[in-house]
Amino acid sequence: MNRISSIVFRTLPLLMSLVLIAVDGQAAESRLRAYVTNFEGEKISVIDVEGRKEIAQITTGQKPHGVAIAPDGSEVFVTNEGDGTLSFIDPKENKVTATIKVGARPQQPALSQDGATLYVPLNADHAVAIVDVKRREVASVLPVGRNPHIVLASPASKRIYITCEGDEKIVVVDTETKQVVKSIPIWAWPRVPAVTPDGKRLFQTIRWTNGALVIDLDKDKVVDRIGLAEPKGFPKDGMVAHGLRVTPDGKELWLTTQLNDRITIIDPSTLKTIASLGAGRNPNWIEFTQDGKIAVVSNTSSNDVSLIDRRKRSLIKTIPVVKAPKRLAVGYVKTEGE
Repeated sequence: MNRISSIVFRTLPLLMSLVLIAVDGQAAESRLRAYVTNFEGEKISVIDVEGRKEIAQITTGQKPHGVAIAPDGSEVFVTNEGDGTLSFIDPKENKVTATIKVGARPQQPALSQDGATLYVPLNADHAVAIVDVKRREVASVLPVGRNPHIVLASPASKRIYITCEGDEKIVVVDTETKQVVKSIPIWAWPRVPAVTPDGKRLFQTIRWTNGALVIDLDKDKVVDRIGLAEPKGFPKDGMVAHGLRVTPDGKELWLTTQLNDRITIIDPSTLKTIASLGAGRNPNWIEFTQDGKIAVVSNTSSNDVSLIDRRKRSLIKTIPVVKAPKRLAVGYVKTEGE
């Protein structure tokens, strides 16, 4: 054995132990959480996904609507539709550390890839507030179209997509220039969008119908539609297909139908239905854990959250929350001291 090989051989166990300490330290500092906005409860429910229970309730502003988690897990952001504010939450202490005014009827926000900028749709101002996260202030306000509702960030590009209900379109913004680069007309009232991990396709639920539009993001146009069986009875308040998400591996699209309390699982490449399962009453939003093993679903009318085993297609647990849960975000957050 030569000298270099001997040194490597002797130091390898030490190096491996340091790696294990670092990994264990990181695991000890972060926990998997779901943050759920209770629209009629003016509180955020904090759910320990691994422990299968609600562990805290955080009071924010009036009618909390949208929620997002910083990429590094250091902060959680909640929009309060009723008083036009944005709350900053410390996940270590489970408390609001700051609240700022952003504009009229803020709804579902999204962060830039670097986590430095939060894009907040202002439904009644027909614009998006561009928030400097570090400074905790609105840096600028960008007009985008009538009644922006949801902002969605692409995982594969520096683009964000904004649904504009009043103009029946999706607005595309470049996060480097912070300017509108184009619009995609969809000729229907947009509800919730979801993008594939490779950033090539976007699926968009639309009001009063059960299914979703399929948008090619290279061509920036609608190219197909997923049509599901329509539930009996005329939709109330636009309630049919609502929440949808593509799994992290890109192999499945999960879509909620509010009127019949179902989740439909679709192959995003063939647009064929794979499976269907029940949820709580009026399922609103879906998010997946980063490994794609668990789906977390908010059920607005039954005031609870469903944890679903993706592989087994079965309910793990139903967790009661406060009242009228709408949006939710799932991710690892920094929780030193737990």
